[in-house]
Amino acid sequence: MNKKNRKNLIIFSFVVLSVTLCSIIWKYINLNISNVTQAQGAITLQGHSTDSDTLRYVVFILLPLFIFAASYYLLKNTKTKSFIELITLPKMQNTNNYNIFFPTLILFIFTILQFFSLTLPIGPIDTFHDGELFSVTKNVILNGTFFINTYTIHGFSDIFYPLIFWKLTGLETIGSGRLFFFFLNLLIKFFCLILSYQLIKFSNVKNKTIFFILFSIILLSFSDYQVPINFSLFSYRDIYIILYLIFLTKLFTTNKESLITNFFLGSIPPIALIMHIDTGVFLFVLLTSVLVYFIINKKFKISSQIISFTLLSLVLLILIFGSEELNNFIKNALTIIVSMDYLHGTEYPQPFFSIGDDKNGMRATRGLLLQLSAGLFVTYNLITKKNTMSSGGKVFFMFLFFLSFIMYKNALGRSDSYHIRMSNDLPILINSFFILNLMILKIEKYFNSINLSKINIVICSFVLCTLVFFKDINFLKIKDYPGEVQRLLSLPNSHFIDENKDQFIKKYIKISAEDKCFQNFTDDLILLYLINKPSCTKFVASWLASPEHLQDEYIASLKNSKPKYIVYNSEYFKVDGIEMSKRLQKVDKFIQNNYKFFQKINTYDILKLKN
Repeated sequence: MNKKNRKNLIIFSFVVLSVTLCSIIWKYINLNISNVTQAQGAITLQGHSTDSDTLRYVVFILLPLFIFAASYYLLKNTKTKSFIELITLPKMQNTNNYNIFFPTLILFIFTILQFFSLTLPIGPIDTFHDGELFSVTKNVILNGTFFINTYTIHGFSDIFYPLIFWKLTGLETIGSGRLFFFFLNLLIKFFCLILSYQLIKFSNVKNKTIFFILFSIILLSFSDYQVPINFSLFSYRDIYIILYLIFLTKLFTTNKESLITNFFLGSIPPIALIMHIDTGVFLFVLLTSVLVYFIINKKFKISSQIISFTLLSLVLLILIFGSEELNNFIKNALTIIVSMDYLHGTEYPQPFFSIGDDKNGMRATRGLLLQLSAGLFVTYNLITKKNTMSSGGKVFFMFLFFLSFIMYKNALGRSDSYHIRMSNDLPILINSFFILNLMILKIEKYFNSINLSKINIVICSFVLCTLVFFKDINFLKIKDYPGEVQRLLSLPNSHFIDENKDQFIKKYIKISAEDKCFQNFTDDLILLYLINKPSCTKFVASWLASPEHLQDEYIASLKNSKPKYIVYNSEYFKVDGIEMSKRLQKVDKFIQNNYKFFQKINTYDILKLKN
């Protein structure tokens, strides 16, 4: 074994040992519960602190990265950058455009053909996830306000997405709302093509066009047309992340300052915050780190422009929504940020040791390893003097990994297989880029003569797209697509619900005809939309009102509205199987004191106001 390989083996061994150590000590890292809002959920019943999972994750990722960087500096110090070099903004290498017109056109055509070959979502309703959107939007329409009378889990997106297509089609139907999310996912795929083009600029491979084709196919596979609930790597929740990354790449690909780029870098985070609370928080943290980096490097013009556009966007949001609406949104957002982990959090499985014992153990371990490997790729390329990619690209991927690192909080907060998978989007993107980049560089090293002509690029693009998309393309469905769309839009809501729910809705509407509002004390969230009455409280989803101060607000609203009837229980769905009476104990006590059992309609318990 030569000296070089021996050093590499030592570094590798140190990293493996540190990962093993972090896996062993994982369960011994425990913090006290800091549930200031007293929200109740599965994790509070376990007596576990979500802060413990966050600290465990930080140690598991950062310790091996530190060990890797330190050992690399000690053993290969002549091949590494100094600290000053690491924090200094490099001179950007203007990258010439590469030939992507025909590959992009072919990828675009195949993506469109795939979209028109889809089976439209005419299946049964998801009473919880569909309800999160349609009932919330219906409540907004009936009340004529946004956040004043409606509390949302994700932000304005819960309202905006169904509302915009309902207005466009003139149909407030489930089918109309679902169709819009299909178009959103198609838009994501187009954005992925743009992002792919931008990221390839950072690579030093000669055959960038081939890199673009392969990487684009990978990114296109990140999103799927799942409706109503979408747990793809890229879903509609990631639109603002992808857009932001597209413009962020521009800061590290050219020396020219762009007012348009700075405008979007400053304005996207505030918009993202009001649309998707968690996404907005992550982008604001990223924005702050980018600004600090540019201020350190005395790029005051860029920094001041971005800050100015951020403030301008905030002012415009105030003007659009009004101060009262935004004040209610801020209260909504702050409570969600503080309490959400306790409302629906689950303990993150111990890496390696939970495999076989926990149904999510394998995916949890894989998620951590994907994040760690992404960090190792980025750290290595950042500290080494090797030129596998541009200097600007190395800095960009540093910020991209930082974003990936903090966004994994979504998996730590809700550690089921779906949320872990969703949080693997950026780690898989980073790993895919570096692995593909290294593979092409290795091939080019041994086959220097590779130089594809335009016709060969077209043929290669067509063959690859055919192999990838062939199974998804159905020309008969493409032909019938307009008719299928019309059918989906015209389907009555009764098509999407079962007979049991349909019967209940009809009976309850008759019974509660005198009630001007509807209060749902269950997790069967679609009920408000179907009954078509505003909520008696702002909590369309009652489980979100578990924080103690929200329960007080809930009770005050019930006292004011005095609904004659309340839907108290449903067997359809319970978040984490927890009864609402356990989540909202104060509200439940009030209800028990003021309401009595009236009737059971199918699987629904109806309570009636006492005298």
